[in-house]
Amino acid sequence: MQFFVSLFRKSLPVWLLLIAGLITTVAPLRAAHATEAHLLIEADTGKVLEAENATYPWYPASLTKMMTAYVTLTAVKQGRITLDTLFTVSPTAAAQSPSKMGFRAGTQVTVDNALKMMLVKSANDMAYVLAEGVGGGSVDTFLAEMNATAQRLGMTQTSYVNPNGLPADGQITSARDLGILARAIIHDLPEYEYYVHIPSIRYGRRVTQNFNKLIGRFPGADGFKTGFICASGYNLVGSATQNGKRLI
Repeated sequence: MQFFVSLFRKSLPVWLLLIAGLITTVAPLRAAHATEAHLLIEADTGKVLEAENATYPWYPASLTKMMTAYVTLTAVKQGRITLDTLFTVSPTAAAQSPSKMGFRAGTQVTVDNALKMMLVKSANDMAYVLAEGVGGGSVDTFLAEMNATAQRLGMTQTSYVNPNGLPADGQITSARDLGILARAIIHDLPEYEYYVHIPSIRYGRRVTQNFNKLIGRFPGADGFKTGFICASGYNLVGSATQNGKRLI
């Protein structure tokens, strides 16, 4: 809470600050020094309203899945796959560490369901299912598309080595780059944007609430994703719309 208290002392309204782009407790590559990074921008214009350490290199954790979703939904928009396309859970996908769905190898899931499980439950196995499926069976092919997309969008501080954000030295981003990605999801994929603000999903008798606890609770909250690994601490890319203005 000290982070929010310090922000509250600044001049912007508190609701803007609580949605500030990337919130973490520990900086990677600087393990001995706890630090924070955040960025607050207008969704329409990209205008920076508030920033601190926004270009620091950071492990993205499960915020990685925003790019996995962006690449997957771009493939849908281009007609390479559909939301009803069936992908198969591979042994590699099934072996991913939690958080995950835990489906057995050989299980088939639609692109639509895999996206929902990946973005709501932050399922690491579903990120691999999508990467292998969109990549024609090759995660490396999908990763090449993730990195090429990052460069095309101007995410110059970002590098991906896996599609789910599990710990890896080469998996790096920054608050600045994540702000760019969030704006790209809004502006490039408006017809699929609902995936980043689904309150909950039901599978069988189980209901899982979105790990982004702002969804459904904070007035106007309408995206995006949370992430945690020990090396980066707790992370959030969030957005909200109030009085006709959307901020990331």
